[in-house]
Amino acid sequence: MTGPTQKPELPDSSSESALPIASPASRRRRVGLLGGTFDPIHYGHLRLAESLAAIFNFDELLFIPTYSPPHKDFDRVTSAYHRYAMTVLATLQMDIARVSMVEIFAPERPYTADTVATLRRTYGDDTHLFFMMGADSFANLPKWERYQTLLDTCHIIVMTRPKYEVGDLATLAKQYGAGRVVDLRGGLASQRAVTSNLDAGMHVFLTDLFALDVSATDIRQAVSEGRSIARFVPPLVERYIHVYGLYSNGHRAG
Repeated sequence: MTGPTQKPELPDSSSESALPIASPASRRRRVGLLGGTFDPIHYGHLRLAESLAAIFNFDELLFIPTYSPPHKDFDRVTSAYHRYAMTVLATLQMDIARVSMVEIFAPERPYTADTVATLRRTYGDDTHLFFMMGADSFANLPKWERYQTLLDTCHIIVMTRPKYEVGDLATLAKQYGAGRVVDLRGGLASQRAVTSNLDAGMHVFLTDLFALDVSATDIRQAVSEGRSIARFVPPLVERYIHVYGLYSNGHRAG
């Protein structure tokens, strides 16, 4: 790894020990959960999270860098510390954002069901938890470890690309339960539509929101070739990458 070897101090407010953000007492708190490798985090992640936060009226938006995704080669993923640090830097200007180390602190529990169960205990039953996932992940959800536990612990927000078919509603209702699947696509997404469904159990919300066409792979490639990544990541993230020599010549700094 090139550049300095010391690690920067991060804001205490972004640590797992920070108290949950307060919310009005008139309704149950809403916390959005966005997990990912974030190698690196980029504007695609951030803009999508902001859009969903507005529609679902989140009181808090929790970014969860994975320690080592079960579906990826551990040796090809940048160290959890660097990915956590970049995520903190990327979200400093988002008032409702926090970054969790829940998966980094528990590498022996890499599955989403474990993570959400831990967060459920942390936030309590009076908080609505919303786990966000892409349509590709949703299509494979029945293959996930203890996926039914996940469905019983939090709401699911599915982000679909235009013309991406996640299945007809009748089939989804049969698979996940009648009344559980709520279709917010086609301009139907609104805070009112979301609120009207929240207190009747956990739901699967289908949205047609999707991330900007930004690829972490392309960003890493650009860095290794000495090209600018300013239009893909926030300035603090770009500076961090260069200071610590991440992705240079294809190297993932540990």
